[in-house]
Amino acid sequence: MTDRTEKRYLLALDAGGTMTDTFAVDEKGQFVLGKSLTNHQNEAASYIASVADAAEDWGTTSSELHKKAISSTYTGTSMLNILLTQRGSRIGLLITRGFSHMPIMERGLTWIGQSYEDILHQQLHEHTPWLVQPEHVKEVTERISVGSFYMAHHYMPGQIVIPLIEEEARQGVKELLDEGVEVIGILTIGSYVNPMHEKRIAEIALEMTKQRGVDIPVVASYELCSVPNENERLKTLLIQCYAAETARRSLLNVEAAAKKDGYEYELLTLLAYGGAATIRYPKLCEAVISGPTGGLLGGKFMADFTGLRNMLCCDLGGTTFDAGLIAAGLIPVNKSPDFAGHRLRLPMVSIDSIGAGTGTVIHVDAVTKRIILGPESAGSAVGTCYTYPDITIGDIDLILGFLNEDYFLGGKVKLNRKKALQMLEERLAKPLGQDIYEVSSKVLELLHAHMCDHLSSMLLSKGLNPAEFTLLVYGGSGPLHLWGLGRGLTVGGIMTVPWAAAFSAFGCAAAEYFHRYDKAVTFFLTPDMEEAIKMYQGMGLSAAWQELEERGYEELEKEGIAREKVHFRYGVSARYIGQMSAWEAPVQKGRVESVEDLNNVVGSFERVYTTIYPAAARFPEAGYQITEVYVEAVAEKIKPMTLKYTLKDKKAPQKASKGQRDAYIDGKWLKFDIWEMDLLEAGNRIDGPAIIEHPMTTLVIPPQNYVDFDEHRFIWYKKK
Repeated sequence: MTDRTEKRYLLALDAGGTMTDTFAVDEKGQFVLGKSLTNHQNEAASYIASVADAAEDWGTTSSELHKKAISSTYTGTSMLNILLTQRGSRIGLLITRGFSHMPIMERGLTWIGQSYEDILHQQLHEHTPWLVQPEHVKEVTERISVGSFYMAHHYMPGQIVIPLIEEEARQGVKELLDEGVEVIGILTIGSYVNPMHEKRIAEIALEMTKQRGVDIPVVASYELCSVPNENERLKTLLIQCYAAETARRSLLNVEAAAKKDGYEYELLTLLAYGGAATIRYPKLCEAVISGPTGGLLGGKFMADFTGLRNMLCCDLGGTTFDAGLIAAGLIPVNKSPDFAGHRLRLPMVSIDSIGAGTGTVIHVDAVTKRIILGPESAGSAVGTCYTYPDITIGDIDLILGFLNEDYFLGGKVKLNRKKALQMLEERLAKPLGQDIYEVSSKVLELLHAHMCDHLSSMLLSKGLNPAEFTLLVYGGSGPLHLWGLGRGLTVGGIMTVPWAAAFSAFGCAAAEYFHRYDKAVTFFLTPDMEEAIKMYQGMGLSAAWQELEERGYEELEKEGIAREKVHFRYGVSARYIGQMSAWEAPVQKGRVESVEDLNNVVGSFERVYTTIYPAAARFPEAGYQITEVYVEAVAEKIKPMTLKYTLKDKKAPQKASKGQRDAYIDGKWLKFDIWEMDLLEAGNRIDGPAIIEHPMTTLVIPPQNYVDFDEHRFIWYKKK
């Protein structure tokens, strides 16, 4: 095997609902993009096609890129698709006696993912499809104490209250194997305090599967999230069993295709909190939504690089509109995220999504004269202009002149403007009795209003001022509709980049290689507490961090990373005593050796809290409760570099001009100058009306606006 120091390339791919994007970087930091339509039935095929498309720009082949690649990171929505299509593994569950109803009742969270209007109507609520069938849930007698507020009159945490009845565990495993389950999950209520019963049940299950001669995964909840909130912990376990193990098979197929093409190492994927891991990572459920995470990590890279520490990151593709915040240089992490109708218990960067994209289907009610967008999406089928049977936003972008029917994916996909006109006239204009171009413009206004309302509510609900944020727009359709966001929001600045279409893949390339470990704790710090008691609790914090460090060393060693190449970052989740929610805060030091160290931990929480909320909302008089600690085990990894170019004239070079095209905006047809993005240079200014085309995206500039290309060829959208 070739030494990795001889490798030249870094590959990162994002497989979205519509496109699979490649971001390839060489040793000088120069990069090329690749794109192909996502093949949901065979992701390995679209992976290779996308890498080959990138290789073509360097005059080489996908095989040559793979042979010289130091790593390849692949993200996407595999698990989401498995959940939505209900094609996951057949699960068997062993659970503490008396709790078999949990997978069915799921805390009554029937409103997750619904709009505000639908949440108000109970009759519209419904349970998400079961991940495990009731007949495949087997109870086991056992109980371990988890402690109490009344410790003087209660069992100590971790103490065995009811011993494990092993015969019940054996009987449960036997029944599950007889029923043909494909994976066995195990959850005992007190395992986050003491996992000994879960470990023993897992041992029994592995012994019995070996005796039967079957090879099925056995997953215990303490291995995934050693924290309370048993409902969310159960859902996380079920996602791992139902979707992650199925998705792993697909990822292994992608890796096999890459290796057949010359790649030598394990395929990496992106975890929901921003770390990279191999696809054999035991807690693969943490990669449940890796694609949009890549975009937010790319935004973090841009925030650090530009020094603009407040960024509003917007990813508009063919299927969804994903938005995330970077405030004061930090990416918020949600410890109990809602995902596909399920509330989980795993760290995930905070991303809000709505069903809005250029593939969004347009519905028209001829009686009420109402236009409804989505929730269906054409995805890679684009619209009636390509292969989808229903009209979409993509059809409108085409007939209004914003898209070039001969230059979609650089001309590799031919769109049909004539058919789009015919179908929009028949299904949109005629039922509403309006001019086709006028009503099409109104549909875009509706789409832009949905996106702007989503962003405004996200900022204002947190007490943040939009004027203090830079709007970063990316995704294949982001630059195409950037002008609509610019009109609906008052922000500090608006920018995009030439590689916007593959920005999430860029974020994957920029991601660190690290694993994260969380542990539930309960420490109280009150203003009148004696220093000796504070230090006793500080010792508990140090012990928790040290325990998680050892887990990090062990897992990274299994992935071939020596202990001396691992370093750690530390943090806590804390709140004022009496609050319902806790906030995550990084801390500088993973040991408490003095009262000053403990005060620094509290100070870290205060800094994060006053970043999110006004300083007047502080309540230190109540004291502090630390509810969790976390450790991030970090290893070095090659990353892309951003190049600096010599600034050229404001006037763009003539070779970049592609003539003019008529486009409809603000109720009239105008001549738009057409430019080729890759031929524009740092320092150029392009005045609207103009359209800048790229094989993977299109940037629309209305008459009132212009764009500047700065020294890094970042694109700044401004008013004249």
